[in-house]
Amino acid sequence: MDIRVLRYFLAVAREESISRAADALHITQPTLSRQMMMLEDELGVQLFNRTNKITLTEAGVHLKLRAMEIDSLMDMLERDFSAQSDIMGRLAIGSGVYSASNEVFRSLQEFSRQFPKVTYEIHTASADKLKMMMDKGLLDFAIMQEPIDVSRYEYFRLRTKDKWGLLLSASHPLAKNESISVQELNGIELLATGRKAIFNEISYLLGDHARLKIRGYIDLADNALPLVAGSNVGCLAIDGVAEYLNPEHIVFRPFDLDIATNTVLAWKKYGMSFGVASAFLAYIKQAGLRQE
Repeated sequence: MDIRVLRYFLAVAREESISRAADALHITQPTLSRQMMMLEDELGVQLFNRTNKITLTEAGVHLKLRAMEIDSLMDMLERDFSAQSDIMGRLAIGSGVYSASNEVFRSLQEFSRQFPKVTYEIHTASADKLKMMMDKGLLDFAIMQEPIDVSRYEYFRLRTKDKWGLLLSASHPLAKNESISVQELNGIELLATGRKAIFNEISYLLGDHARLKIRGYIDLADNALPLVAGSNVGCLAIDGVAEYLNPEHIVFRPFDLDIATNTVLAWKKYGMSFGVASAFLAYIKQAGLRQE
């Protein structure tokens, strides 16, 4: 299957018209129609519902999703090889909101000055989704919080740890405190991370006296903000989120116990020998962002 034909197919799916897609691709309409019919013959399925407006069949929707992944991978591959003599192309990084990732993203400003032809693609997602995207080749790097299984990847720990505490509405009675004790934590309705390994570790570090009253689970702390604002519900979270809060509405208060977790920068094995990603990895190491 030719990547060129897949890109033709994506143009038709996007434009919902053979004629508009042909104009966008700068080819003739009969040529594009013939290519689409040959693609359907090759796959043995009907990809389009051909009415006044072209829509995708179920098979067409499935192909569109896979074709978009392939197109993205081909773009990354082409940019990797074009970048050998002059560093340029796209750098794709995925992360949650951590103190360590905030530091990495701030470092992109200096990296941009050194490599002005590099563009960025930043994804915010849960660790499970980030690993899936990295496995598919859609990410160069993923920044993820420990404990996490990174046995399939190369990685190192970032130097900045994330301190744990609570996100609270500014009107919450505990918002006036500088820190939160285990005794004050007990009895508060809480939102917690949906990653069981992290939740279990935080529960263990808080100790036997912590009686957590869990109201619900979230994948990213950002999703908790509408639930915390103006309510008596707290959210177990890390201080990396606090940098972007409006303190008039939501505040972060650390635990009075020293509870912190590490964050790792991970990438696929054997994939950093050259190109944009290799240049960025070398820069991060040189900038001293890794944990010694």
